[in-house]
Order: sequence, then C-alpha cells, then structure tokens
Amino acid sequence: MTWIVWRQQRPVFITLVAGLVVAVTAILLLRAGMAADLAARNLVDCAAKGLEACMGPAATEFQTAWFDKMHIAQATVLVAPVLIGVFVGAPLFAREFEQGTHALAFTQSVSRTRWMATKFLVAALPALVVVIIYQLVVHSWLDVAGKLGPLATGEFYFTTFDSHSVSPAAYTLFAYTLGMFTGALFKRTLVAMTLTLGLFVAVRVVLSGVRESLITPTRLLSGDLDGPALAGRGPLVVESGFLDARGNVIADPTPMMNCGSKADAQGAVDTAACYRENGLAQRYADVIPTDQATTLHLLEGSIFAGLAVLFVLGSVWAVRRQV
Repeated sequence: MTWIVWRQQRPVFITLVAGLVVAVTAILLLRAGMAADLAARNLVDCAAKGLEACMGPAATEFQTAWFDKMHIAQATVLVAPVLIGVFVGAPLFAREFEQGTHALAFTQSVSRTRWMATKFLVAALPALVVVIIYQLVVHSWLDVAGKLGPLATGEFYFTTFDSHSVSPAAYTLFAYTLGMFTGALFKRTLVAMTLTLGLFVAVRVVLSGVRESLITPTRLLSGDLDGPALAGRGPLVVESGFLDARGNVIADPTPMMNCGSKADAQGAVDTAACYRENGLAQRYADVIPTDQATTLHLLEGSIFAGLAVLFVLGSVWAVRRQV
C-alpha cells in the first residue's frame, strides 16, 4: 500500500524537491551577494546596531538595494502553506474520486483508514519538511542583514511574525488538511482547490485580526502627555490612549479635539497643559512585549493545529461514507 501511494505522490514529491532546490539556491546566492555588499560598505557592525546608530548614505543605500528583496522572500514563506494546501492537499482524495481509482483501493485487503493514513503521511511529511527548510534558509538570510533588514520592524510585524517560529508549519498543516477535507467532501479537484484558497485566506485574516486577544497585554503608563510613543517598533500595541485622574480610560475624543482647535486658533499652545486642563492625567499603552512573541506563536499555532485535527476527522468521515 505504501509503495502504491508513494508512486501516486512521486510527481508531487519531485516537484516539491525541485522547487525547494531552486528557491534555496536563489536565496543562498542573494545572501552571499548581500553579505559581500555589507562588508564592502563597512556595515557589518551596523547590522547588529541598527539604522539609528549608523545613519549615513551607505546604510540607506544598502536598505534601498536589499530591504524589498528580503520582504519578498518573507512573503514567499507566507505563500508556501497555501500552495501546499491547494496543489497537494486538495487533489489528495478529490483526484481519486474523480478518476474512480478509489474503487480499486477500497477492494484491497487494507482498511480505508489505513489507506487514508498512508496517503496523508506520504504527502504531508515531505511538504512540511520542504516548508520548514525553506523557512530556515530565508530566516538565515534575514539574520545576516540584522537590524538593517526586515527584522528591524519588530517581532510582531506581520511578515516577520507569520514567517517565523512554528507559524509556517502550523499554517501548512492547516492548509493541507483543509484541502484534504474539501477534496474528500466535494470530490472535485477544482472545487476543492478553489475552496481551499478562499477559506485559507479568510481564516488567516480573521485569526490575525484577533491575535492580540490571545495574551493579556501589559499596560505602560506615562505622565508625559505630549511625549514620544510609549512603545517603539518592538512590542505589539493592542490599545493606547489617555487616562483620567482615577485611572479610567478616556474614550471621548473631545478633550484632544478642543486642544487641537485651540492650537489652530492661537498658534503655539502647550498641548500637555491643555490636556491636563481637560481632565487627561496619563497616557497608556496596552502592549504585548517582544519576549512573549514565542508564546503567541505557540498559542496561534495550537489553534491551527486544532483546526487541522478537525479537518482530518472530517476527511475520515467523508471517505468512509463513500460507496
């Protein structure tokens, strides 16, 4: 049984390996070129310090030349899971039902459950390995650029967060099982591929929008009402605003609007003093610190893993009811 399934999945496996070889080769060549450019511009130390410590034309020109390329590489890590779901997961059972080859498998001595488990593992394991290897290679390129590259945007910037830690593997498992379930349920490859793409994007958008609610944020306070932002690029800002003297959040924007109107009418105005006159006592920011990024990765990954388990069970139900 394993050999038959392997023969069926061999073209997919060859395609995955060939794509990985081409992609990794391209990334390694770009990484080598960027490392040489860093050394030529004497910016190796700046990669650890950041642009603020190395202001100058050399650093700016380096970012102009390489920043977008690294962002595109991060984006390809985000795209890889949905490609696995659409082109590997969706046809897994749908093509069997379309071509009628499932009838031969069902008449063999092995059970349907074993047949499904074999097909699932033979296709899923290579796909996960390919995505993880590619993710690590891309991240090694970003590490060379350090704080002169996309990593300077912080742990929680969407391309950095979604392409790091366990997230790509969790997204891949979710997309693959989603495609497998839609294929087993609707028995049409094109329908399964279309639904997998649409549902994957929809779920990713919804869950990324509520991601910050998975962790209780930390509140930062400042009495400087007109000072710089309480949180820089590092922490994930969930909410920010002003508090009154009792520590209550001021939801009414009227005080800020009054001070703004006063400034427009009178020119230079002490904004902080105006805020205090209108009852604003402190600024606050509810943030998720960068040291909790790994925890957030694991929490979000567990949600996608749970959905993947449901899709596996749904696929078992859909295949077992097939006559």
